[in-house]
Formats: sequence, C-alpha cells, structure tokens
Amino acid sequence: MEVNLTHPELAEITNATLPAASLDALKSLRTEMCSSSSDFSLQSHQKFLRRVLSPDAPTRSLLMVHGTGVGKTCTAIQIAEEFILRPEYQDKKVLVLASPAVQENFHTELFDMSRVSLDETSGVLSSHQCTGRRYLDVLLRADSEPKHWKDQAVRDRLSKMARKLIDEFYEFSGYATFGDLINENANDEEWIHRNFDNRLVLLDEAHNIRRKTGMSHTEKAISSGIETLVKTAKGLVLVLMTATPMFDSFEEIVYYMNLFGWNDRSLSLSREIKVADIFNPDATLKPESEERFRDWVQKSVSFVRGENPFTFPFRLPAPNLAAQDRTTSFTGAPIAPETRMKFLSLVACQASGDQLKVLNASAGKDDEEAEEDDKQSALLLPTVAVLPGNKPFREHFQKEGNQYAYTKEPFLTPDKLPGVSAKFAKVIETIHNSKGPVIVYSNYVEMGARLFAMTLEESGFRPAQGGQTLLKTPTTPKDAKAGFYCLLTSEVSDPETESLLALARSSENKDGSKVRVVIATRRISEGVNFRFIRQLHVLDPWWNNSRIEQVVGRALRTCSHALLPFPDQNCTVYLHIVRTDKQRECFDEYTYRTKVEVKAVKIARVRAILAESAMDCPLQASLNTLPPAWMELEVPQVRSENNEDVTYRLKGMLAPTFAENIQDLQCRIHESAPEDDYVRPYSTYQDLRDEALNTLSKLFLAKPIWERDELVKKMGLPKDVVVFTLKNAMKNAFRFKDSFGRPSLIESRGTLYALEPVGLTNGTLVERTSLPPTRADVPLPFVEQEAKAPADVPDIDEIRRAHEFPAGVSQFSETVLNGYIFDHVFTPEQRLAYLKSGNPLQFRSRIAVADTNILVLGNGVYEPPEEPIGDDRTRVLEWIEGRKKDYADHKDDLVATVRGGKFGIGRFELKDGVPTRVAGTRRDIPITCGTGSNKKPEVLALAKYLDKRGVGVPEASAKKSSVEWCLFTELFAREQQELAEPKIRWYTPEEIDVVLASGKT
Repeated sequence: MEVNLTHPELAEITNATLPAASLDALKSLRTEMCSSSSDFSLQSHQKFLRRVLSPDAPTRSLLMVHGTGVGKTCTAIQIAEEFILRPEYQDKKVLVLASPAVQENFHTELFDMSRVSLDETSGVLSSHQCTGRRYLDVLLRADSEPKHWKDQAVRDRLSKMARKLIDEFYEFSGYATFGDLINENANDEEWIHRNFDNRLVLLDEAHNIRRKTGMSHTEKAISSGIETLVKTAKGLVLVLMTATPMFDSFEEIVYYMNLFGWNDRSLSLSREIKVADIFNPDATLKPESEERFRDWVQKSVSFVRGENPFTFPFRLPAPNLAAQDRTTSFTGAPIAPETRMKFLSLVACQASGDQLKVLNASAGKDDEEAEEDDKQSALLLPTVAVLPGNKPFREHFQKEGNQYAYTKEPFLTPDKLPGVSAKFAKVIETIHNSKGPVIVYSNYVEMGARLFAMTLEESGFRPAQGGQTLLKTPTTPKDAKAGFYCLLTSEVSDPETESLLALARSSENKDGSKVRVVIATRRISEGVNFRFIRQLHVLDPWWNNSRIEQVVGRALRTCSHALLPFPDQNCTVYLHIVRTDKQRECFDEYTYRTKVEVKAVKIARVRAILAESAMDCPLQASLNTLPPAWMELEVPQVRSENNEDVTYRLKGMLAPTFAENIQDLQCRIHESAPEDDYVRPYSTYQDLRDEALNTLSKLFLAKPIWERDELVKKMGLPKDVVVFTLKNAMKNAFRFKDSFGRPSLIESRGTLYALEPVGLTNGTLVERTSLPPTRADVPLPFVEQEAKAPADVPDIDEIRRAHEFPAGVSQFSETVLNGYIFDHVFTPEQRLAYLKSGNPLQFRSRIAVADTNILVLGNGVYEPPEEPIGDDRTRVLEWIEGRKKDYADHKDDLVATVRGGKFGIGRFELKDGVPTRVAGTRRDIPITCGTGSNKKPEVLALAKYLDKRGVGVPEASAKKSSVEWCLFTELFAREQQELAEPKIRWYTPEEIDVVLASGKT
C-alpha cells in the first residue's frame, strides 16, 4: 500500500524555504546549522519516516537511500522508538545489525550524557539529542540520588544506567554473527517465529547483504540469513539503510525488490524477480515494467540526497587535472571518443625508473584477466609502486618484531622515491606544500599503506603513537619535524585504533599538529569519521565508485570542518593515476574509465528513478535539487596545497553525479486521495512533544501570556497538536523558565495560557512579569485549606442514554453498556465517586478486597487512599497474588481489558479460523485493538467468534474506522462475561495495572 501524503500527520511536514542565494546567506546558514548551541530538532525526513513506519501504518519494508550526513542513524532510532513505546511490540527487542563502529554510534545517538545541560538559574534540564528528553526523563525517575550535574561521577553513573536501559530495548549484532545464527536455525521455523515474528530489524550499510559472485563467508551468511528470515517470519518490519543501495551494479536493486516481496508476501516465496524482468542491459527500464518498478519505489523507498552544501565541507577538485589525451587503451585497442571519461577527474603522476619499465612491459594484457581480484591486484600494484628489480616486498625488507629493516640499500629516500612510486613522490610533495590533516588511502596493506608509512618516515614524519615502521637507518632523520602520521590497518589493535582516531579527530588537531597524515585502508571505509581533513589522496581504484565514495565520506562529514575559518572549510580530493611516456593508458586509468565510470553511469540512471518515484519525493524535492541560483553561486575558498585562492560555483564542489541534467529531476508518483474516515494516530501527537516544548519555551521566554490561536499561528503546527502539547505540559508539570530565569509552569484560563513561577499561586500580571521585591521573612500562621468537595455521583443510566453509540448497540444489555461508559466516558473523579456509592456496576466486585472496605484502583492505589496496614494489608497482598496467579494460570485463554483508556486484546492468531491465544516471549501485554498484530481481519474474526449470536460487527460499522469495529468487539467481550463459560477472560483496568506492574508475565 502506497503512503498517503494527504494524511494530516504527513501533510504538515515541510522544509524551510531557502533564502535568496548569496555568499552571506551561505555563511549564515552554515554557521547556524553547525552551531553547537542551537536546539536539536528532527529533520523533515526523520519525522516523515517515523510516521510512515509507525505501528499504526501499513508500511512494513523500507529501503532508506539516504546520502552521507543526513542522519540515517537518528532516522532509524526515530522509527525504533515508536515501536518501543508500544506495548504490543515490547516482547522483543529492536534488532540492530551493523558494524561495531556503527553500533557504538547508535548508542551515542540514543543517549549521550555530554548533550545534557543544566541551566543553573532556572534549574531547567535540557537534552539536545535525537531522542529528546525521553531517556533523561526515565533516568530522573529511576535514580533517586541527588543530581550534581557538574560532577563527572554522577554523569558517568547515569551514562551507565542509560546504556543498561538502552540494552533493555535494543539488541546489537554484527552481520556474520546474525547470519550464522539464522542459518544454524534455518530448519527450525518455530524458533524463527518465536524470535522474529512482529519484530523490527534495522540493517545498516544494507549493500553488504547483496548477492554477488565470489562472496566471502560473511557476505554469504548475511545474504542467506536475511532471505531465510523474510521468507519465514510473520509481521517482520524490515528497514534497510544505505547511501549506496547499488554498490557494484545497478542490478542489485532487484534484490531488494525480492526481499520486500517475500517479506510482505506480495511475491510468492518460490518466485524471484529477475533483473531482465525489469531492466535493459544499459540500466534503462523496460517499458512493460516501468510502472511496476516505480510503484515499488513509491511504496518502499525513501530517497534523501547527501552532502548538504550548508553543512558539508566544500569538495574541491584537484589542481592540474590529467588531460584526456591517451589514445590507446590498456588492452591495446584505440580509445573511441564516446568511451572517454566524462565525470571523473584524475591527477596524473609521471612514472620513471623500475616502475616505468614494469608498466611498459605489463601493458596490453587481455581485459578478461582483470576481472578476478587476484589478477586485478597483479595489474594494479605496479601502478602504486615497484620495488627495485620488481622483487616482492619480503625480499627487500626483513621483519623484526613490529618493524621492518632494509635487506639491502635504502630506496625510499626522497632522491630515489620517484623511480619506485610516482604516486608516493607526488603525494608527499603535495603534503609538504600544504597545511592541515591529510588522508592517504590504499586498498593494499603491504605494498600500499605500510610502504607509504615507511616512505613518510624517510621524508621526516614520525608515528603519532608507538614505534616507527622502518627501523632507523643513517638516512632516517633523528629529529624529524615534518609532522606525525598514523597507520590504520587490520593489524593495529582496536584499543590502539580508537586512541589514534580520538587523537586525529580532536579539536586540537584542526591544524594537523597532532596527526598530520592518516594512512588508511579498507578497514576505515565504513563507520569511521574524521574532522578537519584538507586533502584526500586515493592511491588506487577499486572496481566501483561506491568504495571510493565511502572513503571520501570518511573525510567529508556533516559539520566536520565547522571549527575552521570559512575559507578553509574544504577538502581537495585527489584520484591518482600513473602515466608513462607513451600514449597508452595504464591499468589504474583503464579501471577508472571502463569500470568505475561505466558502472557509475548505469547506477546513476536507476538512482534518478529512485529519486523521482520515492515515497517522500514531494517533501524532499527542494533538498534533493538545489535551486539554480544556489547551484551557480560562486564561493571563494583557500586550497590547502600552496595556500591557493580559488573560486568555484557551488555545483562544481559536489560529488560527481554521473548523469547529465541531474537538477531537472521531477517527482513521478501517484497522487494521494484524501480518506474521509481517516483518524490521525495518537502517536503522531506524541512524537512532536520535544519539538513543540522547545518552541513553547522560546515563545514564553519572549512573552509570559499568550492567546491560544496566537500560539498556534506562531508555532506553525496544527491546532490539535498545539492544544495536545499544552495540556500535556500542564498535566505533567513540565518546567519552563520565564524571562527572569525562574522555573515556571503553564496554567490556563479559557483560551489564555500564562507562565506562573513555581511557588507563586494565582499571581497578578505584575508578579508574573517582574521580580518580587526583597522583604524580610515574617512568620505567618498556617491556615488549613478547605478540602476539595468530592465529585457528585454521576447518573450512569442518563449518561449512557445521552452517549452517541453507533447503530446496533441496542443488542447489548444495560449492564454491558454501563461498563463501557464507566471505563471510557467517566472522568477519574466520576469513577471514584460512582465506586464509593456502591451502585451496581459490572466487575465492581472484582476490585473489592474480601473482608475489608478497600477497593484496588491500580498498582499501589486504593480507596480509602491510605496504605493498608495489619490484616488489611495481608488481605490486599493476597488479592494481588490471586490476580497475578489467575493471569498466569490462564495464559492459554483469550484475554481482553481496557488499558490507558483503550480496548486491548491479548496476542492471538487464527488457527483454522478460530482465535487462539499466543503468549508473548518477553512481556505478555494486551495489544491496543487495531494495532500491531490486531489488524482489522483478525479483529473482525474475533468479534464474530465472541458474538453469542454468531454475527459479529455489523456490516456498516465494519466498513468504518477501527474506533467502531473495536467498540463492538469490546462489547462482545464484555457480554461473554455474563455467560457460564466465557470464550475470553476479562480483566478490569485496575486488575491489569496490578498484574503488569509485577514485571515480566
């Protein structure tokens, strides 16, 4: 089912309009959006997907194609938190599949104590993070010790508590561990159902699950594990996150179509969509399949472009780019004009010495040989470096502990280096002529990263931590002053890696004084982020552009350069190739031209379709395509190399798109039609709480008294959302601060809302808007306030007759209908007054404690309100144990109740058409009717089963919203309690509150 954009909770989400394009506006936006003092607020796509993937929504499979730096992790958390808040999904933890680095980032995004601050004047606590105040409020309720917020020991204790709390709701796993677990239990369907039915699974870097030839064990395990899971589990909610859904080939998008089709059972489990069913070989859609594919995209894909120019460092092209002047391919064939590169910009390094000889001798190898990784390496390595005599690394170096020594004469010295590696020589020259931190990346450890580290040492650099890679020789400077480097490979321990990363990312390293050069390998291509990087050098290509962009994404991050002056907020990207004195291209240039760019162009065609037909295209159009005036804006910058002043248009400092006219994209989706009977879900009021409270705080800081309609206009939110927020702020005594910094509460008089400082009751306008004069303390006699008059006993029959029930309820007895009125219509005061009156009421005897005058009104709540003592306490405890035992003893019976003012049903399923109880695996909590697994078909079947007449919900009501068909189902359940052998057990709200408060059931 496609997302209906007319639903009010989706229609209200908008993006702010950009100001007119100017350099001042660009600077202002970058400062504002990267300010650490600015309030945290959810981005539009984060609000949108939280609501689209909520338990109330029909979407159950989502592909988040979100570019670098748009907050994928926070978006996933928003989705997860909505499920966590719902009792019907609390029997299983949210499963997060990610690398260790990303798992840690999830924890930090969920709750980071460093983002909690205290206003010492007002005593107001702020929590500027993805989850707002949610975890902070839980910690404040759970930890009774005094809070000294500047005490690091207190903050550390609360951080540990938060982590334990997070682990109560989230389970984290690596790809291989998860894949192996599923595959080990692949034949145990009951185990899969028990652990994954109706569970939310978040999978980061989803391109890791793609099928491909030559897959590693990890890749096979995760791919087959996910397939087994979606084909077996029921009600699985699957969220896949990636900036590069088509990592190596456009064909990979079809794999997600199959996964989602199997997951929602719209595709037969024995059938598989083939690439040829959808696409032509050139990545264009087949005419007969275009509508099918676009429909799938609109139903399942969210697309948000990354590299926001208002938060990202500017991506400068390298100077002195290589001319497109090679005439002969690496294979020896002529290079046709139409096959020349159009989008990639390369930097040429002139080979000499042994490297030149080997490169000239290797040219002309058959193209097919290069398709295998080992053969590709053999052809690519000479473009990186060639050791003297073309001998292997281990013939030239002897390992001693963790260090290496030359076996013969040194050859990595600055005077000999050009003949060994033209790229190394070029990169080191560039580094010496520049400022700021630099990343040098190679796919190869021994002949790439490690050899370059040795070269740096021969050029005067030292390791930032630990000993040198190259044992000291007479040529190694004793007091090197060029700077420090760090080498990040799989051989470096995790603690050492974390220490080096912390040093490189620290604010003290914005000039590169702590770590000037980061030498990186594939280990840091995912999940590791840097700051202040001014140059990125890629020494060798891979088969696709996705790997290259992953590396670039480590250097260019949201606000990663915000602490630098505006002219220095940039990073120059160098894609190095080697050239000989002939007109034949070398294998690295050949790979960029015939593999990287060709694949990227095809992938770009499909990405354009994803952008055009994504479910959120109308919302994101203004962000995915910048206005022309902004794209043409000229931005002056200072390049790190040679401190060169440069000016580029904004569009010239973005990642290559591999497509023409990318700015001309138009949304191509089906228009949504309004639904007259649609009811806005309650959860969509709740999820605006933190944002709305922040806005209210600012408004009341500016003015202490507001008229409601004026507040609605200022807040820019729907009126019902504003009213809901105001009521909740008053109900929960949320503390604001007034213009004098005093902690204050909101109170209302009609449609007026005002701040009242804590301790000031019924204050005058002057008292509210000015500081009180200093007076001496004068003791006053205590005057006992009059007790509040109890509520009158309501006439339940009169209220029942006045209540607007739907047609068809006349079939139920007055006793059943009065029970409904008591639980759903009466206020708490009316309920208490009616109970104390002793008037007849269905189930009243169930909450009365035998041989006492005590009524149990909930967990720890009684009438009379005093805590029971003596024999009364004993009997109350016996009543509680009896209720808990009754609930546990009837775990196989259908269960119904009213909880939080809503009708709830214990988890059940239809077996041969008969509703059958399914006890939960973690917490057996009744699920609100119409949500979770209690969807319409199941509830209607339950209603017919419970109706002693065998009819069920009237046809007219069955066609309306869940409010009506759930009401009839509740009445049937209540009516069953009048029978000798009811088909469903009923627990009053008071009973269920006691039972569930006892912990896991």
